[in-house]
Amino acid sequence: MVMAKGYVPSHSQALRDVTHATDSHRYTDAVAGASTPAEQAFAGCLAHVTAAFAVTSGVQHSIIYANAAFRALVAYGEAELVGAMLTQAVAPRDAHLFTALLDRAFRTGHVVRNKRLAIVSDARKLLCCTVWPSQNDRGTSEHMVIELRPITRGEQTLALQRDVAERLLLSALREQDAAALAEGSRRAAQFLARESRRLAESLHEATTKLAMTAMSLPYVGDWCIVDMLDDDAIMHRLSIIHPDPAKQAILEELDGRWTPDPDDEFGLPAALRNGAASILADDVDEALGTAARDPEIYRALRELGVGPLLTVPLVIRDRLIGAVTFVGGRNDRPFTRDDVQLADELASRSAAALDRARAYGEAIALTARADSASNAKSMFLGMMSHELRTPLNAIGGYVDLIDMELRGPVTAAQRIDLARIRSNQRYLLGLITDLLSFTKLGSGQLTFNTTTLLATDVLQASANMIEPLLAEKTLRFEPVICAPNIYALGDREKVVQILVNLLSNAIKFTANGGRIAMTCETTDAFVLVHVADDGIGVPPDKVELIFDPFVQVNGGATRHEGGIGLGLAISRGLARGMRGNLTVETELHHGARFTLSLPRAV
Repeated sequence: MVMAKGYVPSHSQALRDVTHATDSHRYTDAVAGASTPAEQAFAGCLAHVTAAFAVTSGVQHSIIYANAAFRALVAYGEAELVGAMLTQAVAPRDAHLFTALLDRAFRTGHVVRNKRLAIVSDARKLLCCTVWPSQNDRGTSEHMVIELRPITRGEQTLALQRDVAERLLLSALREQDAAALAEGSRRAAQFLARESRRLAESLHEATTKLAMTAMSLPYVGDWCIVDMLDDDAIMHRLSIIHPDPAKQAILEELDGRWTPDPDDEFGLPAALRNGAASILADDVDEALGTAARDPEIYRALRELGVGPLLTVPLVIRDRLIGAVTFVGGRNDRPFTRDDVQLADELASRSAAALDRARAYGEAIALTARADSASNAKSMFLGMMSHELRTPLNAIGGYVDLIDMELRGPVTAAQRIDLARIRSNQRYLLGLITDLLSFTKLGSGQLTFNTTTLLATDVLQASANMIEPLLAEKTLRFEPVICAPNIYALGDREKVVQILVNLLSNAIKFTANGGRIAMTCETTDAFVLVHVADDGIGVPPDKVELIFDPFVQVNGGATRHEGGIGLGLAISRGLARGMRGNLTVETELHHGARFTLSLPRAV
């Protein structure tokens, strides 16, 4: 190696020159065993240069040369360093990181500059390391020049300030990202809440579908396409709404002409194929041309400026019912993952709103059918009741005529038969009266003449009316117990009808020798009338059923008591019509206590 006269190599140039020797075994000789004056001068320069450097060889980074400054910096002699691995000689605190740094520089041939190292033996000693790989003609590394220098106090201070600044900057960036994320979440929540309210404004299915067609995402596009799948698996497209009147006019021309096709790359066909959200961002024009299937429709779609398309499925109870395609503008940014999540949530809420609207519509239809059936039943019962009352009244009249011997003498045996005919006629007439009352009660045709009633008067009048029934059975009817100053609000005729029905039932279902009692008491708002007996009681499974029409406690083919099971249903209906109620407390084989509650008169 010959240098021009007056040339003084820089530290970095000198370090590079060392690596130009082709024989690694001659590094030491080139420096320490120089023979020519030029070589000796260069060797002296390298040995005493102020920059601390060493030369390594191979993938193990074995030291083959270290100048005096390097040896002094790491506190090793020349004999100890030559042949040793660099990581062992330097002994950095993070040896695995230093080894990875050397390996990367050796493999890539890239210079690594100013990497800080902390020495294990002296944690306060910080070094700065620069690595120059030396590659051969084949482009592979054979040697590396390693320069070490102590880090000055000023550099340490600057490094510390830089670390603090970096950490503060990273912290600020994280806080900024967190704030942006929170703000985005808040805006998304507000958007979804606003759209949910708009979708839930009506429970009418057609109105809900109209609200769905006006959906859009906050930042990409401002209109959408809604495709539905009917019960026969036929696809159809709802009318499209665009906020721009000019573009809405174009879409109205496409209404009914542009329909979904199984080969479409977006909309319901894509949802049927994918079962999840899908984005069409590339070749949108080509996809529109395929979906249009008509040059005129394609020109209209091009005029709308269609950009990226995001399709999300509409699902109700795990069943695909349609799809919403959000349409971006031609120059809009692509849809992001956040856009997809927001579109999925919006589609889910739309499907839920549509499901509620459908359920409400079905409920209205069922109610209408039930009301129609109930009205038909009431009309039938009312008509039949009126038709049956006429001949029954005639039968009763003819029985009275015969009994009065207007048609001739009547024997004792015939009078017994006439009494039986009259009894059955009255029984049937009572049943028909119950049917008429039930029909009027169910149809709302029954009117109430509400007045202030003296409780003792009404209770005693009701008790007097069942004396003939009491006479037929050996029952003990205890005196009515009711304070003389209790007043209730109600229709006297209907209150008496309820109490007579309760007393009649008590007589009917209480065995000879039993007890029946009628009492009353008050609460702050109601007058309570109790009719109690010690008869057969009511089975637990029929306690509430006995108030339903046509239900009897001992109903069936073997029952012995008369009636068609309307008495208690009518009585409760009458009580509630007077803003009261009728309830029961009972235990099987231990009697029952029915309570009629009526509003208390002030």
